[in-house]
Amino acid sequence: MKFTNAKKIFDQTGNGRKGLPPWTFNNPELSQLEMEQVFLRNWFWIGHISDIPNTGDYKCQELGNERAVVIRGKDDNIRAFHNLCRHRGSRVVEGKEGNCKNAIVCPFHAWSYHLDGRLKTIPRADTFPDIDKSEYGLKPLDCEVWHGLIFIRFGGEGSSVAEAMASAEDEVSLYKMADMKPIDTFWDFEFDLDWKAVLDIDNEGYHVPKGHPELYDLFGNTYRDQITECGLSRAHGYLKDSPAKGPLVQNYLDTLPEGSYLPESHQRIWIYWGMFPGFVVTLMPDMIEVYQTYSLGHQKSIMAGACYALDDERPDMQKAREYNRKINMTVGEEDIKLVKYSDQGMRSQVYQGALLSDLELGIASFQNQLRDLLPVVTLELPPETGKLVDKNKELLYARPALRSAI
Repeated sequence: MKFTNAKKIFDQTGNGRKGLPPWTFNNPELSQLEMEQVFLRNWFWIGHISDIPNTGDYKCQELGNERAVVIRGKDDNIRAFHNLCRHRGSRVVEGKEGNCKNAIVCPFHAWSYHLDGRLKTIPRADTFPDIDKSEYGLKPLDCEVWHGLIFIRFGGEGSSVAEAMASAEDEVSLYKMADMKPIDTFWDFEFDLDWKAVLDIDNEGYHVPKGHPELYDLFGNTYRDQITECGLSRAHGYLKDSPAKGPLVQNYLDTLPEGSYLPESHQRIWIYWGMFPGFVVTLMPDMIEVYQTYSLGHQKSIMAGACYALDDERPDMQKAREYNRKINMTVGEEDIKLVKYSDQGMRSQVYQGALLSDLELGIASFQNQLRDLLPVVTLELPPETGKLVDKNKELLYARPALRSAI
């Protein structure tokens, strides 16, 4: 793993240690552009292979105006499609998850599709002109399984998940994630605020000592944030050897079994890996937690995730996982409060933007990646209403590399 430093990251911001301009956290045109250019053109985590273990099992995801279904086929392969019937555009499966048995059948007019997306049958086919079924299958989506985690991409090009996460590969591979199973139901927190405000609190550990007393009790001053040269976020904290101040943390430390499949270097450490725009996997000795933060539209966002673990029926391991989840749930509730405080402050007429420290490199790195995609966010004031998209194109075109390509 090769990490960068504060000077390199802040040199890339174009404005020193200032964060994004306040207007970028409350602009409907920017929210729409972010959905189109950030979320619909980058990898999006949708679940784990153990969430759809059987033939015909599926999971659905809505993002902006797009809908996806990820399904396990008869050949055991996992594929992703637009959840959209080729007849009239209805969704072909309903709900967030389920099972299609032997075929995907549209609930509107019962057009049916094989589990690999091929068109199977058309009711009253005689009332249509001749149809080449090979041209009317479900529209496929990019789909990649990385260490058991399923990702989809609605559009765009670029690195695979494996390539984007290459810096984490050696460490992640220690955890046998593909062999894990869910140990709880999916959770989610919805916010009436911009998704970037949520990411800003999740991308730094500067607030841990004050904002998360139990988490600080678990790690002490060993917590560190790091940024790889390719822009991945990594944070870690070592479980303390001294007695904890609180009973919840002490119970976790006392019950966590010493016997582990992990090497000694990773038996007493929690590790956070984050990939732009909002994917995170947290690696812990007893389990992993995977989650994602994304936009639901202007001033609407969500953080959603789940926990997975290897089979281990030892009573101490079961107790440790329960204590772990309680610690993380407390952290989540504390973050909800803090992100609301921050968001409310950014709406004030006297707020002039953030001043970032060396302990907030994750924020700066994330915002640099957003600036690369959407240079309009570098402007101190928003473009005139209705001009934001054109202004962003103008700024993109002004880049020397882009001009030479055109």
